[in-house]
Amino acid sequence: MKRQYRISPQRNDQQLTEAEIARFRDPKRLLFNYENAVRRPKRPIYKDPKTFIGLVLIVLLAMLLSEIGHQQGEHPKSGKGQPEQLP
Repeated sequence: MKRQYRISPQRNDQQLTEAEIARFRDPKRLLFNYENAVRRPKRPIYKDPKTFIGLVLIVLLAMLLSEIGHQQGEHPKSGKGQPEQLP
């Protein structure tokens, strides 16, 4: 959605009310909104249980796949990667 602005040489005399001006003049509210928008609170991974369990599962899965690959690597399929021995 694009906003369309029109600049005209005639001045539009719409004045803001004191309540509207005061609403935007509150620095505490402005700072609070800025903090919420920009600096989201970040919890460490070890304090967030869902993220920590997910990370542990990923590490365990990687270790399991590594062990499976290592065990299969000890018994290579015939003819791949090894030169033939001549009698």
